[in-house]
Amino acid sequence: MMDFVMAISPLVLILVGIIVLKMPAMKVAPLGLLYIIILALTYFSPADVTFQDTVSMIDGLLWKGIKEGAKIVMLVFSSFLLLNLMQRSGAMKQVQNTLADVTDDRRAQLIIVGLMVPIFLEGAAGAGSPAAIAAPFLVGLGFDPIVAIVIALLGDATPCSWGGAGLTTITGGAYLVDQGISSAALNSAMVGRIHMFGVFIIPFLIVMIAFGKKGFQGIIPYLFFSGLSTGLIMFVLSNFVGPEITSLGTGLLSIVYSVVYLKFVKIKTPEAYRYKGGSISAEKEGQTRRYSSFHALSPYLVLLIALPVVRYTVPFTTLITFGYIVWVDVVVFLCACIGCVILGVSMEGFFDTMKQTAVRVLPVLVTMGSLLTVSYVMQHSQTGMIQMIASTIADAAGQFYPAAAVAIGSAGSFITGTGLGSNIMFAPMHLNATSMLGLNPITVFAGQNAGASLGNLICPNNVVAACATVGVIGREGEVLKRTFAAFAVILSVYMLLSMVYTHMLFPNFGL
Repeated sequence: MMDFVMAISPLVLILVGIIVLKMPAMKVAPLGLLYIIILALTYFSPADVTFQDTVSMIDGLLWKGIKEGAKIVMLVFSSFLLLNLMQRSGAMKQVQNTLADVTDDRRAQLIIVGLMVPIFLEGAAGAGSPAAIAAPFLVGLGFDPIVAIVIALLGDATPCSWGGAGLTTITGGAYLVDQGISSAALNSAMVGRIHMFGVFIIPFLIVMIAFGKKGFQGIIPYLFFSGLSTGLIMFVLSNFVGPEITSLGTGLLSIVYSVVYLKFVKIKTPEAYRYKGGSISAEKEGQTRRYSSFHALSPYLVLLIALPVVRYTVPFTTLITFGYIVWVDVVVFLCACIGCVILGVSMEGFFDTMKQTAVRVLPVLVTMGSLLTVSYVMQHSQTGMIQMIASTIADAAGQFYPAAAVAIGSAGSFITGTGLGSNIMFAPMHLNATSMLGLNPITVFAGQNAGASLGNLICPNNVVAACATVGVIGREGEVLKRTFAAFAVILSVYMLLSMVYTHMLFPNFGL
């Protein structure tokens, strides 16, 4: 038990610092890094490993953390730059009016942009792009920055099980396939049967988080429609088409269905939740420009087209040459440059916006580098900390192991910041456990996969990155408090579903 306590202590330190003590992540993360270095040099240093070897290991992981952190910061920078250009030119004002033409209900706008667009973006690119793009977009539409971050993270809580072109399920479940236990299609089908309930309840959580109980007035029929249609689309695509287009197709079709619904079924919107317009100044451009709806939206339309086109046309081996997220960084930055031309922002204005954006974003590299290094040290075989956490939970679970697998998957992505990493890390352990307990490994891995996707909602790395994209660095604690509440609700549902599926409904699925 002491090993478990010590293994989980770095996470407790970071969470207590951010949530309880309300310290900025930029201060807590370096403290967490220093603490885990001490643990790696002392408590988690194997007897057969020299001090010099441990220092060498930490040094390598530190540089890896800085390098990978820089890649994430680049995505944050590019996404934030695009938002600032939209605001500087005044195009974001017209985007608001365009959305109001679809529906003037702010709650419905939030569902479309905060849930359905992130699902599409996850399928188009993944790599943190949904929150990095959707959160600043929501801020540009006039939503509170903290609410925008929470909603964008929540919108991305389910599609991460497939990710870009089904990568998370295909590669993350490859161990089961290699062992002849399952297939990518079976893994996709079962996790889809879990997530369809998640996307059904998320619209209700979004309204509750953003507007409170009073926010449900007059919009419950639309929430049922959006949750039910999105869940059914996800179920059909994941079970009968395949993992490659589940996220992309779900996001795109759910947007189309919602727009059609809102055109034919009018929501009785209270005045408090009605979009009333307003003004957005074109800073340093002298005046607010006038754009057509298509012209104003075109920078984001270019982005939404470019991401899936590049992902599905460029060979995967080329995309991962410098790390998967790098191609997303490049595409988003190029789209920001194209947006500058489309919106008619002067070169002077473009470089001034770049400078302002960089000043606000670059300090995040310290936080990201520290948090990533903490996760790398915990994952490293020499410390075995993440394996210690997972195996302790598994040992105590018994016949409740299917529920434990969901929690383990969430813990894995909470630490690593990626559902794919969590799946790869724990798939062998789940297969061994199900063999000993006589459980279905496919349904148990589905719980792992669903939990891994959900864990992205509360991952400190993701929260810090999202805060940076909307310029609220230092308020990570406020975000985590809200995301933890939503996380707890969905986690409970997923744990129950995993138990029911494994023990009652699908005990022989795929076998």
